[in-house]
Amino acid sequence: MKRHRILPIIFCTFITLFMVLTIVLPKAERSANEKRLLQTFPKFTWENISSGKYMTEFDTYLADHFAFREKWVGAYSYATLALGLNGTTGVYSCDDGYLIATPGEWNETQAKRNIGTLQTFAKKNELDATLIIVPSTGYTMDDILPKHHETYQDDKLFDLASASNLNLLDLRETFKMSDEQLYYKTDHHLTSDGALLMYQEYCDFKGIEPDEFNVSTTVNGFYGTSYSKSGLWKKSPDSIKIYESVKYNDFTVTIDNQDYDSLFFEKQLETEDKYQVFLDGNHAMTRIVNNCAASDSKLLIIKDSFAHCFTTFLASNYNEIYMVDPRYYRGSLKELVSENDIQDVLFLYGADNLASSTDLGWILF
Repeated sequence: MKRHRILPIIFCTFITLFMVLTIVLPKAERSANEKRLLQTFPKFTWENISSGKYMTEFDTYLADHFAFREKWVGAYSYATLALGLNGTTGVYSCDDGYLIATPGEWNETQAKRNIGTLQTFAKKNELDATLIIVPSTGYTMDDILPKHHETYQDDKLFDLASASNLNLLDLRETFKMSDEQLYYKTDHHLTSDGALLMYQEYCDFKGIEPDEFNVSTTVNGFYGTSYSKSGLWKKSPDSIKIYESVKYNDFTVTIDNQDYDSLFFEKQLETEDKYQVFLDGNHAMTRIVNNCAASDSKLLIIKDSFAHCFTTFLASNYNEIYMVDPRYYRGSLKELVSENDIQDVLFLYGADNLASSTDLGWILF
């Protein structure tokens, strides 16, 4: 009989030990690997209890602060990978150290709606409109994906965009033919070299003389969003390159009514999300003035975060750029265009975001 009790005793001891450790160990406010805030202990109020919010937040709190949680997350991710279940965390572990997001859910109705919204905005405001869709990493680099993977739907999105009356800059072939590292290995964004290639293609598309740039800084130790989702904590980090113009170095960047004198926010290089070095990351609106510009050209960019690094190149070619993120901006873009005499608009989105975003409707108000 005693032998039959050994296993339950070990199990109960194990559970009790981890419950005690979960209670007594210090609680972190944020997960550096996952780049997110962790659940705080819920407030014990009658309203929270009666609504069920207290128990929901308490369950999340326990899950977020379970003893040695990130080690368990990593162990689970590597175990599922060893079992051949590549992509269960929403990220494929690929050749050459790449972590690539699995395809987003394809919603043709939403994709059509979003492209139609862009057309309507450009037509109503009589703007010369250009659309750049950044192909997804998995679509561009399908040769390094695991043997069994879901299909990326970029071609369907480009077909819809091609049928619109927007001037579409199609980067698919250019990206597939490039020998440069266009995407980060641990993040879904373009590298600085990828953004530079996109800038050069845009200039050629628009008949603009491209500026020249040199690498001024290379920063190591960048882990991006794909790494955070994967749980594969042993992957090597990326490096971030900062390119600066050979000719232009006098810019004024205005964010939340605060002026800055650089396109690069080097304080962000000391944070978890080093990608925010480019124009300080996501904001409702960022205004960039090239104080040495030879013309008074102005551009409105309606975008997601793929525009940040790219715009540090494009700033050389315009006197003013108004960079607007519809996820956060709630002003009238019609008034912004009219009051600032803007004639050109660039819509710049990653393929997955353009296909799925539900925020673009705000640009019509």
